[in-house]
Order: sequence, then C-alpha cells, then structure tokens
Amino acid sequence: MTTTGPAGAATQASEQALAKPCGYSESGAFAWYNHCTTDGSRIQIRLDAVGGFDTNRCVDPGETRLGWAFEYRNAWYTGRLCSS
Repeated sequence: MTTTGPAGAATQASEQALAKPCGYSESGAFAWYNHCTTDGSRIQIRLDAVGGFDTNRCVDPGETRLGWAFEYRNAWYTGRLCSS
C-alpha cells in the first residue's frame, strides 16, 4: 500500500530515520553519521580520522555520508550547535 500526502511523507521520514542507528555507523564502504533529532538542529561532530588530522563538521538532521569507511574510526557530537 502506498500512502501519499503529509501522512505518507511523515511515514517515509520515520522509516529513513530508522534506517541507520543514531550517531556513527558504517554501511557498505561508507561511514555515516545519523543525527536523530526532532528539533531540526544542526550539530557539530568530531571525525576521528585514521590517517591525518581529526576534523569537525556540521551535520543536518538525518543521515550524512561522511566518506569512505576506511578513512574514519568514529564520529561523535561535540556538544556544539552550528548556525543554519
């Protein structure tokens, strides 16, 4: 059954939010960060790089592909918000 309209969009958004766990994960060959929120906030995360320097990045709500999984060991919320 296919649902259309606002209810369908909300269901699709809920399914996407459940696709990956909140925080850092690896799927296939890629590293991801899933910012699970209901307030629409952008947050700063710290990327733990395998080779090179660790960096900070701002991410929007939902899933963000960080890059190749072999490039990162982890990522976490720094406690800081980013401006829109």
